[in-house]
Amino acid sequence: MNRPEAVAVAMSGGVDSTVAAYLALTRGHEVTGIHLQLDDAPPDAALAASCAKLGIRLLECDCRAEFQEKVIVPAAREYARGRTPNPCCECNKVLKFAELLRAAGEIGIRRVFTGHYVNLERGADGKFFLRRAADSGKDQSYFLYRLTQHELSGVGFPLGGLTKSEVRRLAASAGLPCASRPDSQDACFQIPGECCGDTLSRRGGIAGPGGRFLYRGREVGRHDGIHRYTIGQRQGLRVALGVPAYIAAIDAASGDITLTAEADELLASEFTVTRPTWCRGEAPPPETPLTVRVRYRSPGVPCRMVPADGTTLRVIPSAPLRAVTPGQAAVFYSGDVLLGGGVIDRGVGGGA
Repeated sequence: MNRPEAVAVAMSGGVDSTVAAYLALTRGHEVTGIHLQLDDAPPDAALAASCAKLGIRLLECDCRAEFQEKVIVPAAREYARGRTPNPCCECNKVLKFAELLRAAGEIGIRRVFTGHYVNLERGADGKFFLRRAADSGKDQSYFLYRLTQHELSGVGFPLGGLTKSEVRRLAASAGLPCASRPDSQDACFQIPGECCGDTLSRRGGIAGPGGRFLYRGREVGRHDGIHRYTIGQRQGLRVALGVPAYIAAIDAASGDITLTAEADELLASEFTVTRPTWCRGEAPPPETPLTVRVRYRSPGVPCRMVPADGTTLRVIPSAPLRAVTPGQAAVFYSGDVLLGGGVIDRGVGGGA
């Protein structure tokens, strides 16, 4: 994988993708940049400047229609069902890596590098797997759990062994114009100041029903769309109960949102996961020590995993987890090795 070859690098104009291209060049690779256009924003001057500084050509791919169809609309449907999807996990599988590998293949390039913070390795059995990045605060393995051997055999991640500060220092020392560019804090589709549910429902043309806020069985307020809310949410409810309130349940049929003032009611002693995907193509052996993360920033918690049927897993964490949220990704690890994951369906014992 380290032999010089023709590679493509996914380019966004940010410091991570630009340094990934820079590192590919320093290792002797012949580099072509690929930019996936996902919206109607004007061309990014920083992207053009970075490619010019690196001396690489840039291939533009218009993916706006595919992004709308494969990512925005399905995510909007999930919010309208009272669930909280993770569009980035879905996008990496159904659009980004698929389109990058397709576009690279059309110009005779077999490998694509990206600026993700994750390590790619190859086991003794010849299969590829992902390991968490050196920078634990930037590790992005959670968002890549749906990648399989098809994608992993054709990609590379030059930043996996670096910290963010090291990446910025490399960019500065190379004179790259993006060296001090701020990191994006939101999903690529999100409008600043607007919640994901609002953005997705507007762009997807699908909104959840309005309805009542219920507390101890009585109406304490109204809301204008379940797509604006998620399990465990406390801020932005605009309901005065005299005590802190959290969202405990969302009923998509009626539009009712149930509130609780008891944090323990948000705990799930187990939960189910659907659509499991395994990076090596098969579930880990039963004796494999597992941890699970139910949100990107949540720590890994030891767990047991029991197949419920061919498409559903029952997950029992070592301690109850707070606000296990339908639609979010549950991602499994053994140590720092990413095994795979699935979509949370429901929690048992509170929370969903």
